[in-house]
Amino acid sequence: MKVAVIGAGAVGGLIAARLTAAGLPAALVARRRTLDTLRRDGLTVEGPSGRPVTVRPEVTDDTLALGPQDVVVLAVPSPLLTDVLDLLLPLLGPKTRLVPVVGGIPWWYPADGSLGGPLKAVDPRGLLSDAIPAERIVGAVARVAVERRTPGYLRHLGGLRLALGPVAGQENVKDLAALFGAGGFNALAVPDIRAEVWTALLPPFAFGLLGLTTGKTAQEIAHDGALQPTFAAVVEEVLALSAALGHPATAKVEDVWTMAQHPGRIRPALRADVAAGRRAEIEAVLDAPLELAKRAGLSLPTVTGLLSAVRADTQH
Repeated sequence: MKVAVIGAGAVGGLIAARLTAAGLPAALVARRRTLDTLRRDGLTVEGPSGRPVTVRPEVTDDTLALGPQDVVVLAVPSPLLTDVLDLLLPLLGPKTRLVPVVGGIPWWYPADGSLGGPLKAVDPRGLLSDAIPAERIVGAVARVAVERRTPGYLRHLGGLRLALGPVAGQENVKDLAALFGAGGFNALAVPDIRAEVWTALLPPFAFGLLGLTTGKTAQEIAHDGALQPTFAAVVEEVLALSAALGHPATAKVEDVWTMAQHPGRIRPALRADVAAGRRAEIEAVLDAPLELAKRAGLSLPTVTGLLSAVRADTQH
């Protein structure tokens, strides 16, 4: 099986490294400084035990030379997805399956046709929806804690769960679960990938929104009892939204609250990204759920109020 991974960041790098280490070579698509570093030094992953392992996957920026693949993993932050379409399209053959591993609400979420066209928050011009047929997409939700220390060094803190499911139709994805399972992931073919999206979204949404509002880290929020009622209201509103859309998240308020006790498990760090001037995934994590709520005619008063306050502060 020919596999390529676009994106040599934390999650993409971990996937490529683990597949390569298991003898399942995956070509890793990278650019510029990252490409040069990986070609020179390889990719090192420090596991939870602290023992670093270096692998040398094939690394390239020439996807025309790679040609069509059986599986393409797209592990790029949501704001940068359209920037890599030129790399992606040469890898798509008639039977290629695309596995996007992205944070927040992915662009493919409305692909079942029940919610209208592309989400303006994450696919404003419909470029992704137009370029990639929904029936070719296998949704993926990764629950891993991994940090990218340098372009060639990753620190895997824990977690290897990877949920997989078709975004349109009833395609069997058990062979993909077996592929990633051979790389050491706890890969599962799930019946409702959108429910997995909502469950994974809850921590970054709630802690991200309150972090932007208060300036506190997730750990500080979780130790501030005065914030707990607001936190609970935010989570309950998102839970209600996921249920109203027919894909209820499988988590409770207390489950999300305790996530802050595990460093690295809550991503993206919206507050830190905004403070550093980085391209944060605010659109995918915060704006897309609100767009879905509007389409469904559902009010999220606590969430809307907090987000309005954040934007007012940002403008000032």
